[in-house]
Amino acid sequence: MGRMIIVLLGLVLLNSTKAAAQVSFRPSKDTLGKPGLLHPLPQNFYSQGLGFFCRKEIQLQKVTSLPVYIRLGAKDYVDYMERKPNSFKKDN
Repeated sequence: MGRMIIVLLGLVLLNSTKAAAQVSFRPSKDTLGKPGLLHPLPQNFYSQGLGFFCRKEIQLQKVTSLPVYIRLGAKDYVDYMERKPNSFKKDN
């Protein structure tokens, strides 16, 4: 029982020194400088990083209003590589 009280007292003292150390910190300066310097992303941010075939798919989908997909390989394997749900790699 005595050891338990000593351990608990030690934990309380360690915790109080941590709390006292946190109080002594000065507030840090804002790294952004003036507020409002953050600019929104451009409207074509997503399409800037797309590959050639992905951009052409999007253009075809806009023109035809149909879900057109260009696959470079078997559909099952491409779905597996894109980690789509319920897809699996077929063993030949």
